[in-house]
Amino acid sequence: MQAPVPPVQRAYDRLKQAAVGAPSFDARDDRLERLERLMVERRDDFVRTISEDFGRRARVETLSTDVLLTVDAIRYARRHLREWMKRRPVRPHPFFLPSSAYVEHRPRGVVGIIAPWNYPVNLAFGPLAAAFAAGNRVLVKPSELTPKTSALMQDAIAERFSADEVAVVTGGADVARAVTELPLDALLFTGSTAVGKLVAQAAAKNLTPVTLELGGKSPALVHSSFDLATAAERIVLGKLFNGGQTCIAPDYALVPRGSEGRFVAELKKAVARGYPRLDGMSSLITERGHARLLAIVEDARAKGARVETLGDFSPGGRVMSPVALLDVTDDMLAMQEELFGPVLPIETYDSLDGAIARINARPHPLAFYYFDDDALRADEVLSKVTSGGACVNDTLVHFAQETLPFGGVGASGLGAYHGRAGFETFSHARSVLMASRLSPARRLLAPPLGGFIEKALEVLVRGASALQRR
Repeated sequence: MQAPVPPVQRAYDRLKQAAVGAPSFDARDDRLERLERLMVERRDDFVRTISEDFGRRARVETLSTDVLLTVDAIRYARRHLREWMKRRPVRPHPFFLPSSAYVEHRPRGVVGIIAPWNYPVNLAFGPLAAAFAAGNRVLVKPSELTPKTSALMQDAIAERFSADEVAVVTGGADVARAVTELPLDALLFTGSTAVGKLVAQAAAKNLTPVTLELGGKSPALVHSSFDLATAAERIVLGKLFNGGQTCIAPDYALVPRGSEGRFVAELKKAVARGYPRLDGMSSLITERGHARLLAIVEDARAKGARVETLGDFSPGGRVMSPVALLDVTDDMLAMQEELFGPVLPIETYDSLDGAIARINARPHPLAFYYFDDDALRADEVLSKVTSGGACVNDTLVHFAQETLPFGGVGASGLGAYHGRAGFETFSHARSVLMASRLSPARRLLAPPLGGFIEKALEVLVRGASALQRR
């Protein structure tokens, strides 16, 4: 008896069989429109199930990120899809005139999306919108740490899409591993740097192109002239949103030496204003994650850091009171690992160049936040720091711009999506030359070779060298 086909392989085979040619504009727009309606009509279900998976998550956090940002991405793609799909004429080399040439974006075929738990809908359906716009069939693997949300996503997709358009496969690490081992035409993974390396290794066996959206320790650098209260308020927003479980959350802050006491005081005020009630703070996703953060704080304390509680919620469960760590050193876990929670190490600096050097000595972050009212100086500082993205005088909000590519660099990621960048990530830019039999190049390349043709080529080469010397 023939062995049964595993569910992941079965879903992939169905998609691969249908991935022939390039869907029309109308077909792509129809898929995007159905995804938009799904998001709007099931928004309350998503709010409820995400909160249940987290233990508690503020309704406004889910509506703004997992729902609104996803809907915005879909609508942006629909508005610009016809433009993105247009062939782009290019001028051929003069020797090939009157030939014509163009670049067209073709679907890659079947693409995979492996999404994390921290924004389970946005980080699955946002890339899905880009993949649909590019004309692909899609295999989505959501996180096992948000099982109710993953099941809802699977059911909601099955209600509106056929199995040869998109499939959602659920399960644990074994299912994710099975997805990475498929001969996909492209794969987008969002998660930790450590797991991202494993994903890239598995995909390499099939030469599957990967886009890796990872993380790292994103710094927030405050210039000495910038208002500390304003900086504290905006850093608190980025640090505590979703319980601190955001890949672009400010991981640590750098402030001028001597201002750290005032900065902590302003952080406490910002926490009190932003989270006056216990139910405003989202839970940490697991007990293991909560225990990890508590251990990081205790490690810092044991190695000489001062621990300042920014707001004592004492709720029990997995809601953690936010803390700041002062006098941190590089041997502390807090300065070695991405924190992914409401813990903010604070470093001090004596010179701006010294602060920049400290940032650059670490792996390239996914985001860099700089606070300074001097636009020229801000531009200079940004030119000296390499990061996936950057935001001046605020945190997180650059992610919400569909006009900006979103992605990392080095240890924080590979490739980008959002808006047109997402369409291009999930497309192959095919070059096409419509060759003319009248082009001069035909005489230079056609046999018999030698004689006049060889002399003509020598003249052309010498001419090109002369032009380069000018």
